[in-house]
Amino acid sequence: MKRISTLLSTVALAALPFGAFGADITLDPSLGDAGFFSYKVCDFNAGTPAPACPQPGVLENTISFTVAFVTPGIENAGAGASINPDGKGVFTTFEWVLFDPTMTEIAHGTEFGDNKQIPTDVAVGPGGDYTYVVHYIFASGTGTTSAGFAMVLTTGPSTGEVPEPATLALIAMGLLGAGLARRRKQ
Repeated sequence: MKRISTLLSTVALAALPFGAFGADITLDPSLGDAGFFSYKVCDFNAGTPAPACPQPGVLENTISFTVAFVTPGIENAGAGASINPDGKGVFTTFEWVLFDPTMTEIAHGTEFGDNKQIPTDVAVGPGGDYTYVVHYIFASGTGTTSAGFAMVLTTGPSTGEVPEPATLALIAMGLLGAGLARRRKQ
């Protein structure tokens, strides 16, 4: 019985895509998957890992996250920002680069909005993690309580139905806020 259990475990592990274990996001282009990566740039809540928003001031950082694609397909990206309250800060720089598993640049972007990746419709597939490197400079204003962004990743051609990045960013920030509020109550 133990041998059958071990064999089933080995088969199950072999069926998983290479690189998916360490990836921050796993997408299946054959299903038209979409996903997002949200990042809190600053927050007034001392209980979060994000730094406090300077009043006013500038925050600059470079972060990265990885994506595993379980089947071959096409990928596109966009981004949305959330600044509270509106008009109390601005991203003066927002740029990202997408690297394939060999760390060769295959796409980049410099704006917020739908499908701002250049080039669009990048071929991706299994065989390792793809890495996004995001660099930003955020100028916080007096009264800024929080700021963040979400990278929205879609699979399938850019001419198809694409989720609005701002909508997904708001959902991501809402979920993050709800989680922080729940953690704070505990």
